[in-house]
Amino acid sequence: MKQSSITDRESLAEQEGLYLIDKKHNYRFERKFTVPKDFKLDHIERFVKNNSFLFREVFHERQVNNIYFDTAAYNDYFDNVLGVSDRKKIRIRWYGNTFGEIKKPVLEVKIKKGLVGDKWSYKLNPFVLDNQFTNRTIQAVFKQSNLPLPILESTKMVSPTLLNSYSRKYYLSADNRFRITIDFNLLYHKIDKQFNNFNFVPKDDDNKIIELKYALKDDNDANKVSAQFPFRLNKNSKYVNGVNTIKQFPQ
Repeated sequence: MKQSSITDRESLAEQEGLYLIDKKHNYRFERKFTVPKDFKLDHIERFVKNNSFLFREVFHERQVNNIYFDTAAYNDYFDNVLGVSDRKKIRIRWYGNTFGEIKKPVLEVKIKKGLVGDKWSYKLNPFVLDNQFTNRTIQAVFKQSNLPLPILESTKMVSPTLLNSYSRKYYLSADNRFRITIDFNLLYHKIDKQFNNFNFVPKDDDNKIIELKYALKDDNDANKVSAQFPFRLNKNSKYVNGVNTIKQFPQ
C-alpha cells in the first residue's frame, strides 16, 4: 500500500471499517437548499434558469432509487444527526422502476469530511427487489460482484434500513463548473433485513431539494450562485429524513 494512501485515509478508514483502500479522493462541495412547500416545480426551475451563471437542463428527468444500509445501532444515522465531521453512508443506487429486476445497481460509499464529500462507486450484479428480498439476498450479490475486499468487508457490518425514490432534474452552468439537481416526488419505503412487504403505501414527502455541486476551487463563485436563490441553505439528508419518517426517530 502506498504511503500517500495511508496518510490520506488513516483516521477516516479506521472509523469506517473500510480499512485502507487504494482509491484516490475527489472531494467536492455540496450545498443543499430547502424549498418552501408552497413553491411549485416550475417556479424553482425559473430561479435556476434565470441565474446569471446561465444554467441549462443537461439530462432527461429520471427516477432515482436507493437502498440505504446502516448498523443495527444506526451509527451512520446518528453520526449525521449529531454532525460528526468524518462520517460515511452506504447505499445502492439505480434508475427507473423501484421494484422488479434491478439491472444496473451501483454500490456507493459516500464519504464526508467536514464540509466536503466524496463518493466511491462499484457496479453490482443484477438482483430482484420484491417481497422475497432480504439482507441475505443482497449480501450474496455483494459477494458475487467482485468488490474490493475492504468494501466487501464493510458491507458485512450493515443491513438495509431504508428504501427511497424521487424524481430528479439536472442542470449545468454555462462554464460547466456548477451542477444543480432538483429532487421532488420523494417516497420512503420500509425495508427490513428479513421480512418485507412492499405492498404497503409508501410515506410521501412533499419537500423539494436543490443541490449545488462544485469543485473545491470554485467555492467563492458558488456564493454568487447561491445568493441568487430565495431558498434557505441548510443541512438536508434524505436518509435522515427517511429514517425519521419511517422509524420515527427523534431529530
